[in-house]
Amino acid sequence: MVKFFRTTYSHDHDFRTFSLAYFLRYPNPFATHVISVDTLSRHVDAEGRLHTQRLVVKRGKLPRWCRMILASSNINISESMVLETTIIDLQKQEIEAVTKNIDFTKIMRVVESAVYKGVTTDENKQIVVASTEVSFLSQFGFESLKERMELWGQRKFGENLNRSRMGMGFVMDKLREQGGKIKLFNLAMQQALNSSVYKV
Repeated sequence: MVKFFRTTYSHDHDFRTFSLAYFLRYPNPFATHVISVDTLSRHVDAEGRLHTQRLVVKRGKLPRWCRMILASSNINISESMVLETTIIDLQKQEIEAVTKNIDFTKIMRVVESAVYKGVTTDENKQIVVASTEVSFLSQFGFESLKERMELWGQRKFGENLNRSRMGMGFVMDKLREQGGKIKLFNLAMQQALNSSVYKV
């Protein structure tokens, strides 16, 4: 049975800073498990929205009980590949992002859908509101094992969410400290449009 995790939270930064930080968020001290990030494709559609696909390779640590079960089936998971698809709309100040693992999907299929929206508060302060939904589906082993894996994935995501937020905050604070964030943003977007493939 599929398990879900849903949350809504906000980032205390304007949308342009957030948009730049989103593509520059790796590496950061809160995401040491990320090994590499490669851009697979990037284009601007007829509506002026930037579409990007990136491959993120991550290192993960499974619980002991899970490692033992997988080892009995001659399965060793030390790294996982995640496909990240984003659409950024500057006019609407919105980012739509979907990330999903593309290996070991029978053991656990994790799909995260998120929308990041730039808004202005009643105090005339610019922030970004994030709405996230994640699904966890295992098709490995018997029913109780599938459920145990899904529950572990659901719990682990919740535990890691704060680190993810701190990582984004770290990158945005660095951009703010450097100043000239609009210039940086425009430069990064221009580089993105001129280069189809690059590696962080």
